[in-house]
Amino acid sequence: MKALQMRTLSKGFKKVFASRLPALSFILFLSIFFLVGCGLFEVDSKWRDRDIAIDGKSGDWLNAMLYFEEERISLGLLNDENFMYICMIVDDPFIRGQIVRQGFELWFNPKGGKKKIFGIRFPIGMLEAEMPPEEMKTRRVPMKPSRDELDPERLNQVLRRQMDELEILGPGKDESMRMPVEKAKGIEVKIEIASGMIVYELKVPLHLSDEFPFAIGAKAGDLIGVRLETPKMDSGQMRRRMGGGMGMPGGGRGGMDGGMGGMRMPGGGMRPQMPKPLKIRAKVQLASAENQE
Repeated sequence: MKALQMRTLSKGFKKVFASRLPALSFILFLSIFFLVGCGLFEVDSKWRDRDIAIDGKSGDWLNAMLYFEEERISLGLLNDENFMYICMIVDDPFIRGQIVRQGFELWFNPKGGKKKIFGIRFPIGMLEAEMPPEEMKTRRVPMKPSRDELDPERLNQVLRRQMDELEILGPGKDESMRMPVEKAKGIEVKIEIASGMIVYELKVPLHLSDEFPFAIGAKAGDLIGVRLETPKMDSGQMRRRMGGGMGMPGGGRGGMDGGMGGMRMPGGGMRPQMPKPLKIRAKVQLASAENQE
């Protein structure tokens, strides 16, 4: 497990983020904890001491963000008696591209274990949202983002077309239910791009009830498991979803759009180099009202 560690904000880090004002408040990053390495983290959720608007903006999260240095992701965790609030800010351009094309999944385990019990997929991903099966058979879909697709305005346009739906995942391995966002009672979620950074915000109920049938299944003060992931898609999955042959003319398996690199295979084909998917797993101690001063 990885321990939480405070670090001084470097001059280089200040310079990078100061250049992106005013879309993201620089003071937000002056108060970030730094998390080093990867694997399983132990972190605390803080008691919600402010109003949180789920609007895809990070201004409500001052003094409440953790920074995962290796993944270049900032994460905020707050809760009250009834809801958990999550903010994620993504700086890495390839992870941004993965989220837009493949979607983003946030999983919870109410007992703190590693098993995926309850998940939310939002956005659902460009491949799911924009391509009917008949189009998947002929359209060329690069797995590495092209320069055009890394453009913030282009990404925002693609994301806006994914805003209306989400998927509820679990508890079974292959169980999922897609629905309009407004039908997911108690869940509020929004994603925006500001100065090239993705800002993701989520409000999710803690308690399962008739009013909130989609919930973590925990209470304030519990220790829960949280996983943040971009869905992994290997080349075999891509070929199956595209009707074979990676969508290339004649069903070939050669080089791909977007500057995709690869490894030479026997027979002259190329094996796509898969970008590393985002995967963060944490044990999160929810705050309780009794521990607040």
